[in-house]
Amino acid sequence: MTRILTFLIGLLALLMGIGLILPALAKARDFGAMPSAVIGFYTLGIVLVLIGGSTAAFGLWRRKAA
Repeated sequence: MTRILTFLIGLLALLMGIGLILPALAKARDFGAMPSAVIGFYTLGIVLVLIGGSTAAFGLWRRKAA
């Protein structure tokens, strides 16, 4: 059960990170540069994508190994 939970938490963090990155990139497209108000969300989104992706991959890898 904890292996599946690890995978699902990682997948949720990955999707939340993507949800933070995409609006920041849309603002950058509209303004031609990234406004300072969205840099924090963009950075948090990148961190969540990296951590969530690695956690989901680890959970999947650990699930297949068992």
